[in-house]
Amino acid sequence: MLLSRRQLFAAIGITVIAPSVAHASVPEGTVRIGDWERYYLGLDGGAHQRAMKALGIAHRDGVRADEPNREVDIADVVKAVVEHGDHAAADYLRDRLKLDTPSMLRKGLKLILDEDGLEERYLRDPALQLRVIGNFPRFRDRAFALPESVVKAVSRASA
Repeated sequence: MLLSRRQLFAAIGITVIAPSVAHASVPEGTVRIGDWERYYLGLDGGAHQRAMKALGIAHRDGVRADEPNREVDIADVVKAVVEHGDHAAADYLRDRLKLDTPSMLRKGLKLILDEDGLEERYLRDPALQLRVIGNFPRFRDRAFALPESVVKAVSRASA
C-alpha cells in the first residue's frame, strides 16, 4: 500500500508518540470544541479529523466540528494529542496547561506566511485568519508530525 506524504508524516507521528502515554491520567474539566479548533491550521496530516472521528464528533465538512459549542472532556483533547498527533489539541493544551513546548500554530504560520510571532494575533484577528486561508492552498499537501517533546510534555502534565 502506498501512503501519501501526509499519511506518512501522520503515521510517523503516531508511531513516535503512542508508547509515551501508557498510564497517563488527565486534568479534570471540559473543553469547548470551538476553543480547541481555534488553533487548527490543517497541517497535521489529518490527525485532527481522525481525533474527531475517534471521539464521535461530527464534522460533515471533513474539516471542522459541526457543533463548535459542544464540550468534551479535557481527557479527550489529551487523547487527540497522544493517540492522533493533533496539532490544534497540542497547542490548546500548551496554552491551557502553560506547557513549555513549541507552538505548532507558530510553525504552521511561519510556513504559510513566512513570518514569526503571529500565533497570538491569529487567534483573535479575523483579517489574519483570512490571509492564512487565502495562502493555504499552496501548502495544502504539506504536513508535519507532532514532535515527541510535545507529546511527552502533554503526557507529563496530564499524569
